[in-house]
Amino acid sequence: MTFEVTASKTPLFVGSAALGGFAAWIIGQTMTWAMVGTVIGLGIAILVLVFGVRPIVAIPVGIGAGIGAYLGGTIVGVLCEPKGCPAFEATAATATGLGTLVGICMVVALATRSFDEYREAIDRGAEPPTTGCSTPDQPSSD
Repeated sequence: MTFEVTASKTPLFVGSAALGGFAAWIIGQTMTWAMVGTVIGLGIAILVLVFGVRPIVAIPVGIGAGIGAYLGGTIVGVLCEPKGCPAFEATAATATGLGTLVGICMVVALATRSFDEYREAIDRGAEPPTTGCSTPDQPSSD
């Protein structure tokens, strides 16, 4: 896969990074959170521009990863002395953010694939796929 950053795509990268950094700064009011937000903003831009993910999907996924990062960093921040371990907070935020991102992406990919299979079956005129959990009707014992 090749990708070129053209002048028309640069504002999206810069804007996404700036918006993510600003939003995270408002939430955490530290440079650590600003960096986490910047990375999340860039991640959303990369999902949209490089991998072709629809923005309606990429933005909630990025926000969910940001919430996971916030929770992980906050938990470590509560366990440490005030302003005592920003490196551990950033590490925990990054790890939980990535873990959350992977989990959300898996669920979104499976749900999107399911919707696409359903639409394809409808377009072909076939019966939509089922979950495979149905059982055949059993005769009553009357």
